[in-house]
Amino acid sequence: MNQLPCPKGSRAVLVGASTFQRLEGLPAVQANVPALRSLLTGPSGPFLTGNCSSLVDPASTREVSAAFRQAAKEATDTLLIYYAGHGLLDETGELYLAVPDSDHTSVYDTSLPYDWIRRAVRTTGAGRRIVILDCCYSARAFGPQSESFMDVAEVDGTYVMAAAGETAVALAPPGETYTAFTAELLATLRDGVPGAAELLDLNVIFRHLQGQLKTKRRPVPLDLDRNGLGTTPFIRNNAYVPAVLPDHGGHDMLHLLESTPRTATVAQLVSSVGMLHEQRSATATDLVRTALQVRAIAELAPLLSALYAAGFQAPAESALPAMLLARPVKESAQLVDLLHMASADECVVSLLRLSARLHPAHDATAFASELDRAGLPEHALAILSSFAITREIEETVTLIRLICRRESGGALETVMRSVATRRPVTDVTQLFPYLAPENLSRARDLLCRSAAEHRNAAETAALISAFGQAGHTQIARRMVEIGLTVRGPQYMAELVAALQSARLFQEAADARVIAVQTWLVQDISQFIAHLLAVGQQHHALAAAVNTAHMRSIGDFGAIAEQLTSLNADLEVKALLDHAARTCQPDEASYLLTRLDAVGNSNAAERIFWLSLSRPLGHAAKTLQHLVQEQSRFLTDRGIHTLCRSQHPHAIAKLAIALERVLPDKTNLLLDVTDRPVHHVAALIDSLEKGISNTLSNRVLTAVAEKWGHQEQAQLVIALEERSQVGCAEYLTQRITHSKVFTETLRAMRTKPSQPEPWWPWWPSNRSNYEPSQYTHTAYRVSSADETVHSIARRYGVRDAGIIEENNLQWPYELSQGQCLSIPLQSGSSRFMVPRFPRKLGPQRIHPDVRVLQGLLKTAGYMAEDVPESDNYGPLTCQAVTRFNVDHLLSDNNNPADDRRITQKGWDILHRIQRAQRVQ
Repeated sequence: MNQLPCPKGSRAVLVGASTFQRLEGLPAVQANVPALRSLLTGPSGPFLTGNCSSLVDPASTREVSAAFRQAAKEATDTLLIYYAGHGLLDETGELYLAVPDSDHTSVYDTSLPYDWIRRAVRTTGAGRRIVILDCCYSARAFGPQSESFMDVAEVDGTYVMAAAGETAVALAPPGETYTAFTAELLATLRDGVPGAAELLDLNVIFRHLQGQLKTKRRPVPLDLDRNGLGTTPFIRNNAYVPAVLPDHGGHDMLHLLESTPRTATVAQLVSSVGMLHEQRSATATDLVRTALQVRAIAELAPLLSALYAAGFQAPAESALPAMLLARPVKESAQLVDLLHMASADECVVSLLRLSARLHPAHDATAFASELDRAGLPEHALAILSSFAITREIEETVTLIRLICRRESGGALETVMRSVATRRPVTDVTQLFPYLAPENLSRARDLLCRSAAEHRNAAETAALISAFGQAGHTQIARRMVEIGLTVRGPQYMAELVAALQSARLFQEAADARVIAVQTWLVQDISQFIAHLLAVGQQHHALAAAVNTAHMRSIGDFGAIAEQLTSLNADLEVKALLDHAARTCQPDEASYLLTRLDAVGNSNAAERIFWLSLSRPLGHAAKTLQHLVQEQSRFLTDRGIHTLCRSQHPHAIAKLAIALERVLPDKTNLLLDVTDRPVHHVAALIDSLEKGISNTLSNRVLTAVAEKWGHQEQAQLVIALEERSQVGCAEYLTQRITHSKVFTETLRAMRTKPSQPEPWWPWWPSNRSNYEPSQYTHTAYRVSSADETVHSIARRYGVRDAGIIEENNLQWPYELSQGQCLSIPLQSGSSRFMVPRFPRKLGPQRIHPDVRVLQGLLKTAGYMAEDVPESDNYGPLTCQAVTRFNVDHLLSDNNNPADDRRITQKGWDILHRIQRAQRVQ
């Protein structure tokens, strides 16, 4: 492929992403694509206009992928893919290209995988495959750009050219039309390269724009050429000036090739190479190759320097491999030394790169040793590092063994750092088994340390996972310890998050515990703050609990204070809320006790009250642990303070939980002395709406014993207004012996200023209210699944009434067939006595039979599909019989009466129906 690309068989896809919804905008990218397309499809361009597709701000990744696939399918000579925009890395280190809808928090779902480009170029029939990336895959939020960019961008058999930027500002300088990299690429294609050949190859283009960017102190680009594609012509050189052919005195081409390499001066050789490079590039390479093999080392340095300076890098680099393989490594090292003194840096880089690629491990180490003796230790390390990161695993292991035998500590450290930081994570894990022998233990330790010191958190988590699966748990722990020592709190918080994402829960917990055990107070505070910042509230809370257990009370107080100053109040409250929601009872108790001990009483009280919102068993256990800790919250003085400072709803929760742990102290919470009526009414209302208990009855009993008639009557009215009618009835029954109370209550109910209640069943004149004549009913428990609360809801009565009436003990368990006495104290509404139809009986026709059938269906004694009628027939008799049996209303002396509905049964059925409507 020594000719320019064939326009008919060549395809190009140019993609630019400039505007984003969730990433920083790149306005300059919008001008890149049309300008580059104009040059590539111009008079001297290698592509036809119809064969060059351009996409600016594509709507979706599917649109870009379709363009890639179509171009790859149609290309037979050259395939070029260009992208400008943001590059992103996911948690595994894979490269993604951003589109306008991309999101850095969800890279995998919203961005274009670079692997799609790999697939396109691998499946194409084009002989030349070129990828140009003008992007950076990291922004300020993601950290600096990795040195392993080319490793993730590489596609075998393809020339890759990439801009090396760290931020969007460096990628697109403010006020400039194009991005920094593409601007120089456009200038090189448009203006050409002075002194170069008539046809520009990719290597010449790259070196020219690289030099221009260096001069302007812009980010330096990277290139990768795995198959020599960089030396093939790509576009015509607009700066080309034809050279005057040198006078060879009539010598023919054969004489030129035979005599010139040995006898000609450097200037004559360069002139001859220039003439042949224009006409026969392969012959020019042969001329250089011969000269490099037959001339003395002292003569090769000026020759190579002159060739590179004249722009003939292609024939020189094509000839260098043969020279390196033919010459002893000592002579190659001497040549590098001479080139270094001549400041021919590009030639030196080529020699070192080729040596690392071509020489076996033994020759590479020998070459490095010769360079070290020549006073070029940096060059020696460059060869060894390049060898270690580019060759196969087995070759790298051989190199490491040779370095260990030579006892070159500095070289070993540099090589292991390069391997740990530049090779893929999978290679690093595969390398460890080879380093198991004792004589390679130092190399293994250096690899572990370097990986822990330089890899990002996601990569370190992947390494720890691989080591754990391979049984190297000590190495995994060592990496965590190194991160603790070297990387600091922010990195460790990110590592814990990465381990958690990788489902390495135990490893994440171990890393957190080690941090709390070993770090200073300030570092622990920052660690917890960073855990909150990366969304690891669970680990932030666990770190706080670990600190409370493992550090002194002074350390814990300092950490709590610093954490408050490092985080906004909202984050601290969120952490406390998380503690109350997720901590075990002993952890919550210990944490709030420590906070209270260091003077952070507000935080302690927040955890205390939020813990009471957990299930009753959890709240009771928390209080039990607080009793053991001798917390101030459960002293007589503390409880008395809580009664006067907290909302009745919170006091009700505390009272219900405290009844399970310290029932003797519950009376302190339920004390009604000097408490206002509305406060007590709210407390009773909260107790009734909580879990089944009898505490509300205890409050009502205390009111009946300690309050005056005026306050008692006010409380009855307040309870009725809160729909706690059953409590009002209970209190009224406790003090009905007092005529003064009865008259006071009647007077309050008949006051003109008393507002009418909103419920429709309430009579306009309360003094005319007539309660039901039935105050109790019996009920046989039909299933072990029934509870006190479910039965109370069924009848619309109070839990406390059933518990006290039947003397039930906590946890109020019921058994199938157990007979209960149900006090008919209304739970949320008074029961108005309905009219009982006296002539209602079996085998009779009566209009109220339909009402009875509806009540039986509501109570679950008659199937819903039974048609309603005025006939008291067999199905109605069967349903009434079942109802009477359950409620012990049957007459054993006269079984025929079991089918008849009684006034009490009629009363109870209406109560069940009303209770279900209220629910």
